[in-house]
Parts: sequence; structure tokens; C-alpha cells
Amino acid sequence: MAKSPLLAVGAAVGFAAAALAHTAPAAADTNLTYGSTLPAPHVVHEKGLAPFFERIEQQTNGALSWEILPGGAMGGVKEAVQTIEDGVVDSGLVLDIYTRQEVPITSMFADMIAIPDDFLVYAAAANEMQLLDCQACIDERTDRDLIAMAYYAPDPYLLMCSDGSRTYADLQNKKTRASGRMGVLIDSFGATTVTIPSSEVYESLQRGQAACSVASSAWLDSYGLSDVVTTVIDLPMGSYFNAGLLYMNKSVYDDLTEDEQTAIRDNLAGLVADTLFAYRAEGQSAVDAAKAKGVEFVEPDSEMVEALVEFRKGELQNTIETAEKAGIEGAQERVDAFMSLVEKWRQIVAETGDDKQAFTEALNREIFSKATF
Repeated sequence: MAKSPLLAVGAAVGFAAAALAHTAPAAADTNLTYGSTLPAPHVVHEKGLAPFFERIEQQTNGALSWEILPGGAMGGVKEAVQTIEDGVVDSGLVLDIYTRQEVPITSMFADMIAIPDDFLVYAAAANEMQLLDCQACIDERTDRDLIAMAYYAPDPYLLMCSDGSRTYADLQNKKTRASGRMGVLIDSFGATTVTIPSSEVYESLQRGQAACSVASSAWLDSYGLSDVVTTVIDLPMGSYFNAGLLYMNKSVYDDLTEDEQTAIRDNLAGLVADTLFAYRAEGQSAVDAAKAKGVEFVEPDSEMVEALVEFRKGELQNTIETAEKAGIEGAQERVDAFMSLVEKWRQIVAETGDDKQAFTEALNREIFSKATF
């Protein structure tokens, strides 16, 4: 019996596929995506993630590579968890201050944003807490097919204004961009908080949607704020130490080869250290450049300093009460455990000082060599 044309075509396709399978390499290269709401020329991308991805590509001989998709191209800050969970991107930046409903236990620590006095210390403590000491945090992320692998903190937040504000009195009823507990702090100063994503802070100051913004000094450069800011009130007001620097879709990670997974784990401590030290260096560089442009850095008046001290007194208790009201059990124990880690890392950072390599080794020894994903 003669073969039908369809059978003949099918046979040919099958033969070609078999031939390709026979000649193809054993494992195809894996190209992953990283979604970020930060602008493309941001310090986190250029000094943290890009070198991290490059080291992984080198360690895997090109088998595993990443592409950074910046500027919220794959979704905004509020959609970050969902876009990674749904596989829209393979990995990404998660600012859990905006994703409280998706990961409530993980994000409860974001309420402590106003208390950090050393962002290296608090970022290291956050990594140890999230990756090792908070099993409930790990479990809630696993339930959403997510893995958190690294956290970072920007250098301390300052108050930057486009209208020349410089005193506590100047801030009264002033529209000021802030979020989370920073927004509550700003309200306690007498200002009026407006919630605007960090990616839109430049435009908000330029167009008068806000007269001031809470921002890290590095933003003067990475977000171009030195072009629209006239005064910076030089009062460190905390740091968002619970920023999810690297979240991955768990199914994607599980599908990687053992060598590829090892390459990621081997380089996580370096990713965190590179990001933190680069933030500190860029912050100082951005301050110097802003001053050269004529931006004035002013000392806070006594009213503002006293208001910050008073506000901080209740922040730990507020964190506990807020978590309990949200139905989160064990909040007191988690806050106590985290503050114990802060003291642990305060001692370690005092020993490592400005030695980034020593800090990296401490991160790896205390956290990343013990973490499982």
C-alpha cells in the first residue's frame, strides 16, 4: 500500500527530529530573565546584579545567563510577586513593602524601616532571618512557588526637597513622597504623605506632585534627583533593609542543573556585599556631585531630631502589634530573634569594617553556606 502524503511528511519530520536529537548537545544553554522596577542605570543593576550574573555565566561556561528587564517593563512594584510566581519573569526584585498581602510574614519586618542605624548590619541580619531563621517566611514563599535568595538595603534615607524646605516648620502640610512606615514618620513631622513609586519620584518632584521625598543619597544620581532637588535635610531616617534583591520562581530553579544551582549559591554572598558596598560608595559620590551642582545639605533643626527619636521609641512594638492584627502568630518571637541577629551582625561588621572581602566571607560563613533552596 502506498504511503499517504501526510504519513510521508510525518516520517520525514520524525527522521529530522531524531537526527537533530542525535547531534544536539546534551544540555541547551539556559537564558533567564530578571524583572526590576529600578531604572536601567541603577547601582543595584550595574554594581550588584550585572557582576553577579556575569560570574555565574563564567562559572557555568556560558550554560546559564540572565537578562535584566528594568524600569518596570514586566510589571510594577505591586505585581512583582505575581509576575515571578506566574513565570512572566524567571526572577526579579521584590520590594515587599508593596506586597504585604502576598507574603505577610516575610514583609512584617518592613515595618521596622525607620530604626536602622547601620544599613550593612541590618541587611546582613535580614538575610540571615529570611533565609535561615524564619521558617514561616520560607514556607509562605514556597507556597507561592517562590524562593528568596538575597536581600539588600540602600544607604540611609534622607529628606530631599525641590522647594528649599529645610526645617521642621517648613514641612508642615507639605506634600512629601514616602511609603510604609516612612510615610507614617513623615506624617508625624506634620507633612502630608503622598504614595508614589520610586520609579516616578523624579517626575513627582519636577511636576510639583510632591515638594519633598524620602530617598537614599544614591538616588541623587541613580534617579537623577540632583537635577530637581534644591535642599537635602541631612538626617538619616532609616533604611529599607528587607528589600528582596533576588527572588526566583522555584520551579525554574528546581529545573536547573546541579552545577547551575551551585553557581548561583556560590555567588550570593558576593551579590549582597557588592550591592551594599556599591550603594555606600555611590551614595557618597552622589552627595559630592549634588553639592557641586549647588544642592544644599542642611543640618536638621532640634524639633526634627526630637521628633525622629520619639517616633523610633515605639517602632518595635508597632511592628509586633501590626503583625498580630493581621493574624500573624509569633510576631514577638520573630522581632526578638531579628534584633538578636542585629546585635550579632553589629559585632561582625565592627570586625570586618570597610573590608568588603571579609564581609563577604562572613556572609557566606554565617548565612549562604547554610541556606537551602
